[in-house]
Amino acid sequence: MNAIELVKNKKPLGKAILRETVNGYLSGAVSKERMTEFLRAVCDNGLSDEDVTYLTEVMVESGERLCFTPRKYPYADKHSTGGVSDTTTLIVAPIVASSGVPFLKMSGRRLGHTGGTIDKLECFKGLKTEMSVEEAERIVDKVGAAIIAQTKELVPADKAMYKLRDETGTVKSLPLIASSVVSKKLASGAEVFVLDVKTGCGAFMETPEDARALAKLMVRILKTSGKKAAAVISDMNSPLGDGVGGVMEVIDAIEVLEGKKGRLRDLALLIAGRLISLAKGVSEEEGQRQAESLLDGGMAINKLKEIVAAEGGALDLFQKETREDIYAQRAGVVRAEKDGCVSAIDCVKLGFLAREYENGGGYGMIVPVKVGSTVKKGDVLVSVYGQEAKDDTLHALSECFSVTENKVKTNPLIYEIVT
Repeated sequence: MNAIELVKNKKPLGKAILRETVNGYLSGAVSKERMTEFLRAVCDNGLSDEDVTYLTEVMVESGERLCFTPRKYPYADKHSTGGVSDTTTLIVAPIVASSGVPFLKMSGRRLGHTGGTIDKLECFKGLKTEMSVEEAERIVDKVGAAIIAQTKELVPADKAMYKLRDETGTVKSLPLIASSVVSKKLASGAEVFVLDVKTGCGAFMETPEDARALAKLMVRILKTSGKKAAAVISDMNSPLGDGVGGVMEVIDAIEVLEGKKGRLRDLALLIAGRLISLAKGVSEEEGQRQAESLLDGGMAINKLKEIVAAEGGALDLFQKETREDIYAQRAGVVRAEKDGCVSAIDCVKLGFLAREYENGGGYGMIVPVKVGSTVKKGDVLVSVYGQEAKDDTLHALSECFSVTENKVKTNPLIYEIVT
């Protein structure tokens, strides 16, 4: 049997057959049509955990694997499966670095409705994310953390396969998502990982059960590969923070580092605390205590300034005068049309509208409500800043929010922690 027949018959493939399939596609020996058939077979029939691990290994072996200079504590990294208003990296990185644990993350650009961490970082004028690993290590030596764009040499198999998955509608597959995420993490050189697996209407994994299955699989692969890992299953039925769209998301993260409370702060502290715990070998409670102390004591906000400056970025967004000037440029608003409770937010549509508005020159949006928020007629549901918002944009934004007269149960921020 060939690989496609084995998957369709739910038979084990083994590493050799998976290597032949993946490397064959990269070399051109396996056609685009045959690879699409293989991906669709995996979507329909799944793979065993063992074969997902083998697939991950084959993808890692398709390119370079980074190796960093040993330090007192192992390198830490985090990953989110994608969420609206998710700027946890900009909060987690400086907290972890301030604790003495080195943090080096390779991130992506435009990622569907969520945007990419690199796009958000580049809101700091002049900031350079395209750099060699050696340059990134020198920044870690200097300030303790670096966030850079993914290099072309890392996991070329994932880049090729993800492009094909995107073109052929084979993205939503647990084995393919797990192998894609973990292959990049294993190639990135870190030893300690916390994965943030989103669930809800704005996430790939729409149910907590699907998110749990993905989280357990990814943690299992990482641990099998000798890494320390945990996963957090978090809610994405509402935007995580208040800012949606590049500049407004960055401002949101800065304000959390300055003391702003809310879901974004809570999740970032949980992730940072777990990374500190795993890297230093201390209890989860001690890791959390250190994370909170570093944020509340002002060390983390100063560390983010150091990271941004070390990567060549301007620090104007840290100045309250600059942020006040941006807030003064409110260019449109959507208000509640009746008293009630926010029963649903279409996070996917909201995210795409924010990306579109940002591409047109806007700073982004502020969404002060979550699912379960009580509103009065006339209360603000979303405000847009910068470029004047067109009427059809405001109308489309209004369709992202559902308000009902009945009380709505608030979703928990954290559903489960997988270790």
